[in-house]
Parts: sequence; C-alpha cells; structure tokens
Amino acid sequence: MSQSQLILLSIALIGLSACGGGGSGNTTSPIKNIDQGLLRAVNDDAEFVDQFRAVYTRPSPSNNYNLQPVAAETNAPSDGSSSSGGYSTTYTLENSVDELDVLKYDGDHLYIAPTLQASCCFISQAAFADDASFAPPSPEQSSGIRILSTNPNTATASEVSTIPLETGEFVQGLYISETQLISIGSSQYYGPYGVQWLGIASWQQQHLAINIYDTSTITQPELTWKIGIEGGLVDSRRIGNTLYIISRHSPYFDNIYTYPANQNEADANAQQLAAIQPQDIIPTLTINGESRPLFSPQNCLLSRDDPKRDYAYPVITSITAINLAAPNSTKSVCFNEDSSGIYVSQNALYLSQARYASQASNTRIHKFKLNAGSPEYSGSADIAGQLWGPGQTDFRMSEYNDLLRIVTTIYTNDSADLRDHQLSILRENTDTKSLDLVGSLPNTQRPQEIGKANEALYGVRFFEDRAYFVTFEQIDPLYVIDLSTPADPFIAGELEIPGFSDFLHPVNNNLLLGLGQSAQNQGMVKLSLFNVSDITKPTELSTLLLGKDGGWNYSEAQYNRHAFTYLQQPDGSDRLTVPVQSSYNTEQDGYVSENRLYLMEINGKTNAAAASLDLIGNIIASPAPSNNWYGGQNRSVIHNDAVFFLSGDYIWSALWPANRPAIAAQCG
Repeated sequence: MSQSQLILLSIALIGLSACGGGGSGNTTSPIKNIDQGLLRAVNDDAEFVDQFRAVYTRPSPSNNYNLQPVAAETNAPSDGSSSSGGYSTTYTLENSVDELDVLKYDGDHLYIAPTLQASCCFISQAAFADDASFAPPSPEQSSGIRILSTNPNTATASEVSTIPLETGEFVQGLYISETQLISIGSSQYYGPYGVQWLGIASWQQQHLAINIYDTSTITQPELTWKIGIEGGLVDSRRIGNTLYIISRHSPYFDNIYTYPANQNEADANAQQLAAIQPQDIIPTLTINGESRPLFSPQNCLLSRDDPKRDYAYPVITSITAINLAAPNSTKSVCFNEDSSGIYVSQNALYLSQARYASQASNTRIHKFKLNAGSPEYSGSADIAGQLWGPGQTDFRMSEYNDLLRIVTTIYTNDSADLRDHQLSILRENTDTKSLDLVGSLPNTQRPQEIGKANEALYGVRFFEDRAYFVTFEQIDPLYVIDLSTPADPFIAGELEIPGFSDFLHPVNNNLLLGLGQSAQNQGMVKLSLFNVSDITKPTELSTLLLGKDGGWNYSEAQYNRHAFTYLQQPDGSDRLTVPVQSSYNTEQDGYVSENRLYLMEINGKTNAAAASLDLIGNIIASPAPSNNWYGGQNRSVIHNDAVFFLSGDYIWSALWPANRPAIAAQCG
C-alpha cells in the first residue's frame, strides 16, 4: 500500500455570539511561526485548496479502498477509574477524563440513552438468580432519553422525565456536568478504530449533533444549546467544563472519481475541481441555528514530510473544544488526513495514525496540549509497528510524568514468528516539536521479546511505573514491565496460565484483575485476581468462571470498559460487577439466551497474599428459558447497597446481598 499523506490544520478561534452569529469567525491567527517538527503553517488560501485538490488529480497507484493493514489481526474482538464512597460512575481509562456512554449517574438520577431497538425503560426490583424471579415485559412507549430518580436505600427508581427524540435522531451517548446533560448523536458511527478509517465514502455527507440540556428542573429539561458539526463522530472526552469532540469530514463532490485509476480520470477530476474554494472543503459549525466555518485556512498546519507521496485521503479530522459554560467560544484544531485513534490524558490529547507502506506499517503520533481548553500542537513521532489489534486500543498508550508510553505490534514475514511487540517511551522536545525516544523494549541490551512466537497482544494496562501485558496463542503469559527507569525498561516477571485476559484493572500496587476467556473451560468468561506485590514473581490468587457451563459466553466488559463497574467501600473491600451474555441449548426449550450481572467482592486487600475474589450473586436480566434479547448495551451502577442493571433498554434493580453465599456461575 502507498503511504498516505498527513496534512495537519490548526487551531481556529471562532468568535460567535450567544446564538452562534456575528462576525466572520476567525479575526486573528493563533498560529505562531513553527520552524521545527513535522508541521508548518499554510501560506495562503490557494495552497490550502491545492493541497486538497491534489488528492483527486493524480492517479492512485492501487485500489486503496480494498487494501487492509499488513497482516491485520483476525481475533475476536487507571486505576483511578473507580469511584470511592457512595456510588460508582462511568469506568474511564484516566482520572478526571470523562467518556461518552449510554448510562450516566450523578448519585440522584440515572440518565439513559435508548438503543436502536428504541424500547422503553422498565424498572423492577429484581431477584437474584437462585430466586428464579424475573422482570415482566416492558410496556410499549416512545423512544427518548430517560431520566430516573433513584432511591438507593430500597434499590428502586422512578422515571421523572423523558427527552423525546426527533425522527431519525440517534443518540450515541451522554455526558453530565453539574446541571447540564449533553447528548451526542451522529448519522453513522464506526467507532474510533477499525478498517472504516481507510475509506473515504464512509465519512461523506454525515452530521454530528451535540445537544446541551439544562437539568436544573429535572422534571423539565430545557434544550439550551444545539450544536452541529459537519462530519462523523470519531470519539469524545470531557475534562472539567470542556467537551472535546473528534470528528471526520470528507467533502462530497458530484461526478468525481474517488480513486482515479489513470491519468484520464485524474484530468477529469482536475477540471471538475478547478473552481473550488476553501468554503467548499471546510466543514460547517452550527450553533443554535447560526453557521460558520469550523476553521479558516489561515489557521491551518500542513505536514512537512512525504515530499514524494503518491496518494492521500481527502478527509478532514477535527478536534473541537466546546466550553460547556460558554459553548459559543468553540475552538478547533484540524487536519485533512485520517487519524486511526485517540488517547487523552488530563493534560494532552494524542492522535494516532496508521502509515502503511508496501511491506510494513508504522504509527504516527501527534500530541496536542490542552491548555485552558484550547488544543495546541506540541510535537510528533513515527513509531515502527501498528497500534491497532485485539482489545481496547487506547489502553496501549499512557502518559505518566510527562512521558508517553506506547506499545505497538510489528508484523514480520517470518511464519515462525509473525509478530513482535515493541514498547516505546517518548518525551516531548519543545525545541524540535518532536516526541523523542527515551527508551524501548526489547532492545540490544535487553533482547527478550514481549510474548512468545506468534502470540497476539491482548490485555494492556499501564499503572504508574509499571505495565502489564497479556499475550496469547496457546497459553496466557502475564508480563510485568518495570518502567521506573524510563531509559531502561525491562521485563521484571511473567506468569504462564491457560486462557487470556482482554481487560486488566489495577486494584492497587499489589493486586491486579484480569477479565477474559478460559482455555480449560472453553466458552466460559474468566475473572482472575493476581498478586503482583513481587513483580518478579506474579501469582494467580483466585479465579471465577462466569457464564453457563457448556454454552457460549462473553462479557461486553472484555472489549468495552464502560460495562465494568467498580466501587471501593469504606470498610476497605471493593465491589465490582461484570455482565455476561450466555447462549446455550436445552432439550426442552432449544436455544436460550440470557443476560446476567455478576456481583463480586475483593476482600483482604491489605495483605495481597491473602486477598480473595468472592462471587456474591448474580442478577438475571432476561428470563431463562427465553428467546428474548434485550439489546446491545449492558451497564450497571452501584450506590451503597443498591445495584441498578441496564440491559438493552430495560433496568433491573436489587440490593446487594448481605452475608449471602456465592451462587454458582452456571446456575439458572
């Protein structure tokens, strides 16, 4: 595959009035003279247009839309993310960096985005599995964002208001910020990673909607800000009062050869695009009905490298910072190339981009500091290997003490060892606008590979000056990496056990949870508690098998951290819940599907060697036997002793059992 061109555009200050009108948007350029790094300022409108037009006016050397990453994986799909005290919140990768989700909770109210099935929410005080009591069917009601008032003392809830959705409106997820409810919807959604990033048509003629509601009067939420961005949703984050939206836009033109195969098609494109202007390329920002360009060409950055590039994608990716206290002061950073994923710390936003060559693939990283809610370009790096593969990819990046740690996979042509995993540690160089390599693993001094031959990288978790990696082909090696000396990282210890973990959660400095699949009991979800107090000799303390023995089981939490719920208790124990979806056959009823929420505790944390992972019970969210399936979202909230379980568009609630013996995972 030919290497794609990256053109980065910059910060656009759009001065809008309270209703989004007034002025031309950008009155001054915030771009300073950039003499170093991979980026430079655009010279004028003509250069901005020419850079875009060039994509369509030279023949493509190959059918890029059919190409996939070299040797792409075919496997199935911060410690501070748990709440302490009264109730749990959305599980996030980093402290104080909130993430979009379908369920939000503020301690008083549940906010629920509907699934595509658009069923109504039903609330029932659920029984546990051994009580064999199930919630009745949900009544038919119109779709909408539902707000429920909770009573944690009795584990009950009641609907207090519903925000109706317009025809065709789809809510991807929600945020809450004090007395504001923010919904984000898009016409299509592919997620922040995946092969759809390689196409153009997938990102054309899309629209992104951000609605901000005032919930001061909870029974009558008021829509105060309606923001539209031309393009599709990539991802989003909220830090304090600033909402960051990452979106992609591919301008649409009639009678254009998207991938000109020869010079005749390229010449036809050139004639068709001869008269285009910046406004034909730049996506539109609309605030309360008033529209402006999302950025201006004079505020743009372009890539310095790849002077001999032969193809690029005409796609604009934008980072838009919305001040929730004053949404009319929106600021944007943009670049007209694809970005294959994001990672956001409290201080910076990192964009990763796949750079494909004929026999190899690299990852390009761009760092943007988040100064007062305004993204500022800080530097870039090219790293050997591919960032994307099984699991939740942004776990493979971590910022700690101003260093970026990242693990990539290099695909080889060696059939005996198809992949090598590489850890890189980078530091920002303000003089050169680069991210310089501080340390790596393996290296000439420490040549031991991360993972054995042909093992794929599954679970990854960075925790302060450690990293935990899980690789898998036949067994599950858990590697503990010592990062205390960034210039000299090394494998401190490893543990080989059957199965694998997709998702890792640091309980504390001495204990680690791993969620994945069992190899010995195939088809069962496996939850393990590891003792990592001695990083040279990690051990597995206990294991729970979740699901229906003999059936097909998986947990959404294996690939979506928002389905995992964790709450530290005042007495020093921790509570956690994991949803498991099970399918199995019975002689009497045939094919059966059911959703269960497993309730567990970690006790004895102060003595790692004696700590225990205890199964307390499980809540059935769908009758068994039954052919009903309640949708594609499973979330839960723990508030004191109350548990609220969202499955699809239905909610079940129950009190945490006191002094209750654990229920076998396969019972039902």
